Amino acid sequence: MFIRFLLVGGAGFCIDAGLTFLLIQLNLAPWLARIPAIFSAMLFTWLANRCFTYQVEHSRSIREGGRYMLVALSMALINYLIYLVLVSYGLLPMLAVTLATACQTILSFHAYRYFVFSDASAGNTNSELRRKLSSGTRLEGFVRARSWYPDSAVFGIATAILAAAMIVLRGLDSGLTGSDEGSHFLNAYLIWSYVTTAFGQNPMQYATDFYVHYPKISIGHWPPLYYAFLSLFFFILPHATFPFMLVNLLIGTLPALLVARITRQVMGMPWALLAAIAYVCMPGTINNTLRLMLDQALVGLCVLAAMQWSGYTQQPTLRRGLTYAALTSAAILVKGNGWLLGVFPFFHIALTGRWQILLNWRTYVSGFAALAVVGAWTVVTYKISSDGFNYAWGMDYFVLALSAFLPAIYANIGPIGTIAALVGVVVSVSGRADPALREAGRTGLAMVLATIIFHAIVPVDLDQRYMSSAMPYLAIFISMGAAAAVRRWQWAFARPWLVATVLIFVFCAPGWFFLVDRAPRFDLRMDLVAEQIISQTPGTVTIVDGHAGTEGAFAAELALRDKLLQCYVVRSSQLLAKSDFMGKRYALKTESPQAVLDLLDQVSASAVVVAEGPLIEPHFAHSDLLLSALKQPNSPFRLAQTYQHYRHDGRTYLYLRDTPIRLDREAVKRVNFPEKAPL
Repeated sequence: MFIRFLLVGGAGFCIDAGLTFLLIQLNLAPWLARIPAIFSAMLFTWLANRCFTYQVEHSRSIREGGRYMLVALSMALINYLIYLVLVSYGLLPMLAVTLATACQTILSFHAYRYFVFSDASAGNTNSELRRKLSSGTRLEGFVRARSWYPDSAVFGIATAILAAAMIVLRGLDSGLTGSDEGSHFLNAYLIWSYVTTAFGQNPMQYATDFYVHYPKISIGHWPPLYYAFLSLFFFILPHATFPFMLVNLLIGTLPALLVARITRQVMGMPWALLAAIAYVCMPGTINNTLRLMLDQALVGLCVLAAMQWSGYTQQPTLRRGLTYAALTSAAILVKGNGWLLGVFPFFHIALTGRWQILLNWRTYVSGFAALAVVGAWTVVTYKISSDGFNYAWGMDYFVLALSAFLPAIYANIGPIGTIAALVGVVVSVSGRADPALREAGRTGLAMVLATIIFHAIVPVDLDQRYMSSAMPYLAIFISMGAAAAVRRWQWAFARPWLVATVLIFVFCAPGWFFLVDRAPRFDLRMDLVAEQIISQTPGTVTIVDGHAGTEGAFAAELALRDKLLQCYVVRSSQLLAKSDFMGKRYALKTESPQAVLDLLDQVSASAVVVAEGPLIEPHFAHSDLLLSALKQPNSPFRLAQTYQHYRHDGRTYLYLRDTPIRLDREAVKRVNFPEKAPL
């Protein structure tokens, strides 16, 4: 069968590659030439696979056609995305087509065999939903489930949709301009750099020295586990921001795979597709994936942990308990918000009535195991982390947080989604629900409540992304509510694929509006700035001015090119002003242009990078003071280059010193690491 599939695929490849080549020769852009080629090859392979490869005997049906189009489009999108990535790295279009098609071939064979042309999957209609609702399948069984093909197909579609959103908002190729992105990237790069250049040395000493060079390292404020994970990709990917944004995209979509898995086990494939797409189209999911952040990794771990706890409470074995402890520890060591998994079991026990689990010795062994892993880290770093709290503990914050987080949830799922989610909660947690559906509903409600209550107690901030761990289960509740409503109309209930497809556009409306309203990300061109500094003034001190994203973007780009760790970055916010970690209690250190020039001499600055524009916010007084000093007649700096931002009415200026100045490392250390200087 696979040989026949390869023959059909080979013919499809000839059609695809040949038409692509022909259209390129007709002066069509490579990215545009691929679109009609893909659809032509898709039409041919459908007919050939049906008649020749899988030798389907029954007549064609709307259901089969819908499933084929679903798989074909998802595979085509994956093919096209791989092609775009390879072409962007300078690969010849024909070679890019070859590699992209090879990946698609392997995925397509299994998807067509087990999903499109399988008799087992052909009955995915209203009878499937009834069968799933009465199957009693447990959530915890997802690890040992035999077939991941349908869920993987949904994951591919969800990834393609989220990738399309990233392309529209220019989230993959705009550098690291978010306030924390540069820190996250450099934290991972630091671990890779230590392993490859200084392994065996004192890691704290190495990290301290690295911080003196690039003062955006923030391990301690954030835990190290996700950075250790990201550091592995420095061994296999080009050292640039674009490949890591692709990794970020896959991590951002991973919860959709789990959402599809849970929903399919209790309701069926059409509703799994609805839930997964509703999840990736939530504004919070798009916004979290748009930047290199920790939230989506935490979300995936939270869903996995909830599934594992559900299985543990039904069959409390030590292995399941320790697995939940491991997932909880991993979540906490990715981001401190992972402590909500310490609250989640109490909500789950209260909703399920399984109080006897508190009398099981395995529960306490698992709990102590988790504390042994994360307890010391939490105690040692609490002071650093709590410096980032924007509010004070107490009932005032609790009320304020609820008034902020509940509207944030509403903004992510919209009015219709809110109604559907509430219906889904009622239907799934009621005593009359099927056991599998009831378990999924109560587990999901426990996670939603734990997310809201935990973040309403811990006074970190009122950012809507702190509700991220609730979003996967809200998407599942939306699908449950929609399925419950559809069951009342026999005509619609008998056509779940048609209904689910229509509802996708309804429940994804908040995401569509977000894409319309959200301005694309802009590029500060820090890659070009770093290239020029490395080529003209290597091993010197550079002052960077702008918002936190400016500092992080420049530090990351320069560090990638500074393999010998010779350059130094000094933030103007540290040199010319003082504030706490979160930028509060701000005050200038000096108020005259001449005093600024004196400080630049003291730290032996050879270059100054300044980013300006309407979206470079917040704007501080020291930025105006620095520009004024650089433009003084007696300034030793000259404007060497101006870089126009992409998709932003702003500019990045590079000033270089006219005459060389001797490096004063101790002066740099006193600014970048005042508590530890001199070491």
